Amino acid sequence: MKKIIVFAVVATMAACSSSVTNENLEKLTAKKDSLQKEHSSINKQLNIIDAQIAEIDTSINPNDLKMIKQIATQKNKIVAIEQKIKTLENKMTAKENKKLIPVAVKEIQNEHFDHYIIAFGEVKAKNYAMISPEMNGRVEKIYVKRGQQVSKESLLVSLNTDALNKQILGVKSGLDFATTSFNKQESLWKENIGSEIDYLSAKNTKVTLESQLESLEAQVRMSQIKAPFDGIVDEIFPKEGEMAGPAFPVIEFVNLKKLTIKAEISESHINKIKTGQIVELSFSSIDNYKIKTPIIHVSNVIASASRTFEIEMEINNPGEKIKPNMVSTIHINDYSNKESFVVPSLVIRTDVTGKYVYVVNKKGNNDIVEKKYITTGLSYDENTNVIKGLNAEDKVIVKGFHLVSAGVPVNVVK
Repeated sequence: MKKIIVFAVVATMAACSSSVTNENLEKLTAKKDSLQKEHSSINKQLNIIDAQIAEIDTSINPNDLKMIKQIATQKNKIVAIEQKIKTLENKMTAKENKKLIPVAVKEIQNEHFDHYIIAFGEVKAKNYAMISPEMNGRVEKIYVKRGQQVSKESLLVSLNTDALNKQILGVKSGLDFATTSFNKQESLWKENIGSEIDYLSAKNTKVTLESQLESLEAQVRMSQIKAPFDGIVDEIFPKEGEMAGPAFPVIEFVNLKKLTIKAEISESHINKIKTGQIVELSFSSIDNYKIKTPIIHVSNVIASASRTFEIEMEINNPGEKIKPNMVSTIHINDYSNKESFVVPSLVIRTDVTGKYVYVVNKKGNNDIVEKKYITTGLSYDENTNVIKGLNAEDKVIVKGFHLVSAGVPVNVVK
């Protein structure tokens, strides 16, 4: 019976041990007191039960029974005294721990570490045009509206061509006469009638008028402004009746389905970035939207003024969420290690000897601070890769490190 109850107490304590990691010192001390009191109470009950068993056991003589009862009484007194001692010890331990500097530690283990080069690029539409007419003229008709989606070769704007049309009519009339004259001269020439000069003159007149007609018809076509590719009419600048010309844009035209992002990178990274390397793009104006895409071009020329070189990416734009002139944050992974020792960058201290961190070592019953000099690698996102100086399972102080020094005892808290 006694063994069963003791086993139950041990099991209870074991179950409790798995949940203490998230409790503070005061709660742990209180729980310890409670368990010790419970343990003492069980021992008292066990002693009383031993005496009761002896009392009803007919095989025990009266003198031995009296002695067993006395032993049980004395055991209970001892249990009570032990309980008082443990309570005082717990109070003393808690008092001592409160005097120690509380620190939190990180146990060093191999973990994945990535370093990224961060750059910022401007978004541009791959197909974008500020469309101007090829000739001067008055805007006669605008066939589209702002925001309208149109197909390649769709008519956008036409200029007035009244003067050109009149010239075409005159040239066509002259060309008809010149063609008739040329045909007659050619027939006579073939029959060796007439002079060569008359034949060549008629031919020249016909060819000249044909050239003039082609030129005038080309000008008419130039007055018709058409879409150079599938896209959206983003802006229309003139109104019908206003003058337009090659120096004045008429339509701002864009296709948002394919975009390019260009960024300037410091020349110090020239050997770390290659064509085809995958980068991650994000956009501050679009929450939780990231795109992975390869670099399609790396410039081979360093800009003398900024000491940078250009990289370019191209992306599809489903849903047309991304707009031209947005700023994209570009993450370029230039270093990865799956088995790194990593510590928060803030915990790394520096003295005349070099960089170091504080670790906690167990000495007897005390946790003692030790200074460990380290060699660091790259840093990213508030973490630093430690190349040399730390071992697996070292306990690096990550909270309270600015309050301690080498050799002092500390209170390690969760």
